[in-house]
Amino acid sequence: MNRREALQRVAMLIGGSVIGANLFLEGCTRPASKDVATLFEKDRMNLLGDLAEAILPKTSTPGAKEAGVGEFIPVMIRDCYYEADQKAFLEGLAGIDDRAEKEFGKKFQELSKEEQLKFVNTYDKEASEYQKNKKEEDPNNFFHLLKQLTLTGFFTSEVGMTQALRYVKIPGRFDGEFPYKKGDKAFAS
Repeated sequence: MNRREALQRVAMLIGGSVIGANLFLEGCTRPASKDVATLFEKDRMNLLGDLAEAILPKTSTPGAKEAGVGEFIPVMIRDCYYEADQKAFLEGLAGIDDRAEKEFGKKFQELSKEEQLKFVNTYDKEASEYQKNKKEEDPNNFFHLLKQLTLTGFFTSEVGMTQALRYVKIPGRFDGEFPYKKGDKAFAS
């Protein structure tokens, strides 16, 4: 093979990977259904942010709301979840205030931090039980999805990676005997 043939093959490979990447990325986004589009409304994103904050509250590090998890969740639901999970998520979210009013006499966002924590803990127990017993074809539980997205959104955000984890921009070599002190943060890079 001469130099010209080698360059032509490299150009074909690179061109194919660029075109393939573009097609792949276009496949990851789809237009939001009318129901899913409601998640992008300001009041819905605020509710999602408050729910996420109840799951992962502010302590010595910022909470989920500060990390922008309320804005992250609708994008992930729209772009990455099957229709059955989207529907389960929307139905679960629609029932939040009704359940909060039934249990506490007020909407979720009106609850105290302690009441919100009690509320999400109850949901978490129910979600764990549902996930354990669900059949493969059943959609995931609303709260299970919410919790997954909250943790993913937080720990992949700049706030989560740099303030909650020990961020190392360029990590060094692997050291399997690196000393661990109780209370050390996990690494993110």
